[in-house]
Amino acid sequence: MITRPILQTFRGLRLLLRTVRTSTVGSRMEGTKSGAEAKLETGTEATEGQDGLDTGQNTGAMSDTPSNSNDVTTSGKFNKRRHDTKEDRSYRSKKAKLQSKPGGDPDWERPAAKKRKVACLLAYSGVGYMGMQRNQGFKTIEEDLLAAFYKAGAIPKDHMDCMQKMHFQRCARTDKGVSAAGQIVSLKMYMIEDAVKKINDCLAESIRLIGIKRTTNGFDSKNACDARTYMYVLPTYSFAPTKEETEQDFRVTDDIMEKVKDVLSAYKGTHNFHNFTSGKKFKDPSAKRYIINSKCLDTFVRDDIEWTVITIKGQSFMIHQIRKMIGMMLAIVRGLAPRSMLEKAWQDGKCDIPKAPGLGLVLDKVHFDHYNRKYGGDGLHETLEWDEHQETVKKFKEQYIYPTIIKAEKEDRVMQRWLATLPLHRYEGLSEEETDNLAQQQDGVAQLTAAADTAGESSADASDAPSKDEPSSSNEDTMQRAVDT
Repeated sequence: MITRPILQTFRGLRLLLRTVRTSTVGSRMEGTKSGAEAKLETGTEATEGQDGLDTGQNTGAMSDTPSNSNDVTTSGKFNKRRHDTKEDRSYRSKKAKLQSKPGGDPDWERPAAKKRKVACLLAYSGVGYMGMQRNQGFKTIEEDLLAAFYKAGAIPKDHMDCMQKMHFQRCARTDKGVSAAGQIVSLKMYMIEDAVKKINDCLAESIRLIGIKRTTNGFDSKNACDARTYMYVLPTYSFAPTKEETEQDFRVTDDIMEKVKDVLSAYKGTHNFHNFTSGKKFKDPSAKRYIINSKCLDTFVRDDIEWTVITIKGQSFMIHQIRKMIGMMLAIVRGLAPRSMLEKAWQDGKCDIPKAPGLGLVLDKVHFDHYNRKYGGDGLHETLEWDEHQETVKKFKEQYIYPTIIKAEKEDRVMQRWLATLPLHRYEGLSEEETDNLAQQQDGVAQLTAAADTAGESSADASDAPSKDEPSSSNEDTMQRAVDT
């Protein structure tokens, strides 16, 4: 049995052997280190005289060493391993620090201000953009926003290229052509002076940074959000019965408005919205969503057209959910689908529900009730209510959001052309056999819907020539054939 003193003796011998071997190798590498240090300091190779001296020292050291092939192989492997892990790595790190600057950009200077986690209030018009979320190769809101943060000196370039480094997160992801009056993004940025003004100077007029507030380090705008409120701006002639001709001089009656409010009230509560999005099964738990409120506001007249606003507040929404909720409501109000269609759409089985144009959809406000209760009164953080900026938000709506929607509808008749496709939808629940043909039936619908969605983009450059997004008769024929099958 090996006793403790014997084990200690073995450990001492092993430590002694390692010390002797390290000292021998260190003496042999002395000349090599001097050459590497000279290269690091001057950027050139060591002088010939120094190389000759080092070579002589190494030669002398090698001549005193017995020519044992096993020892040379062992020490050669050991020298290479020590050189790669210590000297080369140190040289590369020092060289990188000398030749680069913080942020990955030689022209970028680190601000004197500290980096902090913040929440930013944004407002933007989505016309001409392919949505909020960054998508390489496409024009998006985030692409322009991050470029402005970088130009203003709030973030370095490597943070702009890799958003995870600044913990960037958006509260809601808006689709193509969808606008926002109360979008919130969270990130870590340098608290530079006059940050709002400097960043807005680098943004287009249709995108505005309205306010910045300090938050907790763990704040995430998406996960901390309790609810989101969307509004949908549409002309009241969208409510006209199918038998009546849809004209821009139409004025809605009280009976029709009561019918609209009745359908919207049915959305309140928790329902299975698997038919109001794409790629969701009936048994998927994430298809169940809670709608807090849904109502229609008073009408108003702009450019001789009567308009109204529908607001929908919910905990969270799936892709295309609100646009399909609007589409189903309009189909019921216009008499193309029965009121009982809502109950069928929440049950198992597929339904053909039209998707309203994205032009009138606006993210109005996001809510952080739990965060405000927990941190709003601690004396260190502010509540995320933004009441002091409501006047600025209202002016932005009146200047950029409402005029864009009204102009696109008046010039391109986006809603009118979409309303013409409503009679071509099935609406009714589909059987097991018909479910497989649903994708083919919706091909023609998707063509006209896409044309209606993109019509707003061409309105800014409208001329006497007809729009290229105008749906052709061939699209209608394709759509009709799909429905007939």
